Amino acid sequence: MDNFTLPEEDDEEIDIYAALGLNTPIEENQTGVNIYDPLAAFMDEDDDDDVVAHGMFVETASPVSSERVEALIATLARDLLDEEILHSSLEGGRVDLSSVKVERDRDAYHLSLIVDMGGHQIKPFATVLAVENNWKPLAPPKGLHARWKPLYESLCRALTSALAQQGQPSTI
Repeated sequence: MDNFTLPEEDDEEIDIYAALGLNTPIEENQTGVNIYDPLAAFMDEDDDDDVVAHGMFVETASPVSSERVEALIATLARDLLDEEILHSSLEGGRVDLSSVKVERDRDAYHLSLIVDMGGHQIKPFATVLAVENNWKPLAPPKGLHARWKPLYESLCRALTSALAQQGQPSTI
């Protein structure tokens, strides 16, 4: 026999467990596989099957509600508010950041919060419009006292930035 000659193929399967004197393990039944596990779909041994089990992937029942979008934008805006400007522009006033609220009115979003001015609660707000797929803050109202303008501008910046983080007006 030549050193480079391969041995003849043996068509017989050898049970390695029996050769070692061990019991052959029994395969577990695959019916216990969780059909709702998306990873199980990719780990399936039968790659020829293109059938997807009903209910394997969760489908979204409906689009996100406008209340949830408003709450998300309010949370983002609250984080973006410049607290120093809020407190410095309101001498004697206390800003309640937990009262930040966003409301949608057609193509406009309004951001408001509550300011306690010595027992009187005032609810300043700012408005940002969706104009040609861009966010445009409205100018402060003409009758707004100069002392309140930094607060108004801070609210506008926070709302505009929060809306921009969510995308263009057509995507919200």
